[in-house]
Amino acid sequence: MTTAVISDSSSLIMVGKLKRLDLLANLFQQIVIPHRVATEIQAKEDGVASLILAHPLVSIAATTRHELLALLDGTLGHGEAEAIALADEHQMILLVDEKKARKAAKNMGLKIIGLLGVLLLNHRRTHITGQDAILMLEQVKAMGFRVSARLESDFMTRLHNPITHWHSPNTLK
Repeated sequence: MTTAVISDSSSLIMVGKLKRLDLLANLFQQIVIPHRVATEIQAKEDGVASLILAHPLVSIAATTRHELLALLDGTLGHGEAEAIALADEHQMILLVDEKKARKAAKNMGLKIIGLLGVLLLNHRRTHITGQDAILMLEQVKAMGFRVSARLESDFMTRLHNPITHWHSPNTLK
């Protein structure tokens, strides 16, 4: 089990909507949410914020890397920018799915994981079945979570072939 993860809002909201925060608890001992991400989550009026913020592993933090934050604010969403700055500041794994934010994080040498990676790791560690992982992917897609055809195909291949590993050195295995 990895110690902690810094989370952006999209994956966290999807896991919350599934009422499956255990998927993160299975992998991490702490889930750190930047202040801006907490604000984004609380802006939703679907009850997910209270579920997430009440979870015992969730804590809220702010970055002190204000120069980096200002630089990232120019190209990324506010929550993504603070999540990346906080992950860089503490050299922690970043849970993020948005393509532009993932690219920025990889370019900075950060270790990242996305929602599909969370599902794969839960499957590989026998917390969920392959069928559960596929069902949850279908559920989040039905809720508006966007997944490219290539990424979904890659996910299915890795789900059915446990020997296949993530190729990026910046991605959590």
